[in-house]
Amino acid sequence: MMHDLLAGTGGARITPPIGFPMGGYGARDHGAEGVHDHLNTHALFLDDGTTQAVIIASDLLGMRAEQVAGVRELVRAATGVPESHVFLAFSHTHGGPLMYSSFSALGEQVTAYIDAVSHYMAGAALQATTAAVPVRWGTGRHPLQVGVNRRERQADGTTRIGVNLDGPAASWVDAVWFERDDGGPLAVVHQHAAHGTCLVGDNYLFTADWIGYAMQLIEAQLPGVTALFVNGCAGNINPHPRGTFALAERHGTRAGAAVLQTVLDRADLRRGGRLRCAQHTFELPLEPMPSLQECERELARWEPAFRKLKGEHHRNWQVCRHYFAAKERLAACQSGSMATGLPIELQVVALDDVAFIGLPGEIFVETGLAIAEASPFSLTLPVGYANGAIGYVPTSEEVPYGGYEVLDARACYEGRLLRDDADRGLTAGALRALELAAAE
Repeated sequence: MMHDLLAGTGGARITPPIGFPMGGYGARDHGAEGVHDHLNTHALFLDDGTTQAVIIASDLLGMRAEQVAGVRELVRAATGVPESHVFLAFSHTHGGPLMYSSFSALGEQVTAYIDAVSHYMAGAALQATTAAVPVRWGTGRHPLQVGVNRRERQADGTTRIGVNLDGPAASWVDAVWFERDDGGPLAVVHQHAAHGTCLVGDNYLFTADWIGYAMQLIEAQLPGVTALFVNGCAGNINPHPRGTFALAERHGTRAGAAVLQTVLDRADLRRGGRLRCAQHTFELPLEPMPSLQECERELARWEPAFRKLKGEHHRNWQVCRHYFAAKERLAACQSGSMATGLPIELQVVALDDVAFIGLPGEIFVETGLAIAEASPFSLTLPVGYANGAIGYVPTSEEVPYGGYEVLDARACYEGRLLRDDADRGLTAGALRALELAAAE
């Protein structure tokens, strides 16, 4: 016997105070100067009669795994939903607060904000569970391309962040729509792959970027609806063109209109649905640990340039990144206890033949497309920046071309970069997680 599917929504404003340090661009040298548009967290609660899940989507850069674990525990305490059924997605706006650092311990102000925002997320989840009602639901897809591939080839064979119109990119938006039994709109979860970087490093105003404009349009046109954005695999996708709020509004309006079109085009909606949740924990392969002498030489190489910065990390993010990685490598090598890989958790929340899979990092769009194509589910939405923030996972094919995502910001652990073929392991792990969910 199929039970009604219950769903509820909740939310909270999470804009930090003016002056708070911003995240996303390492060259920023002071805190936020104001608020252009507010940041929010939105929660969707789902209950099929036997299984419950919560999806929380927030206008933030992301969270590290330990921060995610803290939110999940708060949600479980507030709602009773198991931690393993709590899915955290982040828009990855670069107009939001600092959430983590590779260079130093977080300051008291940042730590206090993360604690507060974690409680806001749990509160939104509680609000969603207490507001749950029977719903009908469906899915839709509409053409959309906010961004382009940003890995621009240079004459010398290297790559820089720029515009590569011929590179792979996302060309549609997927939406999962929920409405109350009386026909009133309740929620729409939508996914598209593009960085939250329409505003660049000279912006000192808090903003949800183009993503915020899209959600504002959706909620204005569908009174009573909660719009939840879950980003796709946008590690190598930037909005194009970009650089102003006017462009962010243009991209967001197009994106919001595309989501609205999926709602207008919706066919027969389903009444029930079966929820399935799964997690798969494994390790991504790392480059071999250099010898002790090599570790010492590498640290000595970067230390003079780092010392010249005199603690002003914003003056050269790349130098800081390489210095701290070299320091971590040496410490791990000296300890004699070295990691075998980078621990990673992939999470699936599936409703009938629709699956969300959370990927905790900056994943290239090609990897997301490959996962969706090989998935056992009819519609699979790979969600980047979900449940963690390990850094970039470039594709094996792109590693030889270098560039920021490969040389400066590739995911690392104990100072060691991911191995060049780590994307293969990520894809295999994602498919394993999807298979576990399908077998539930």
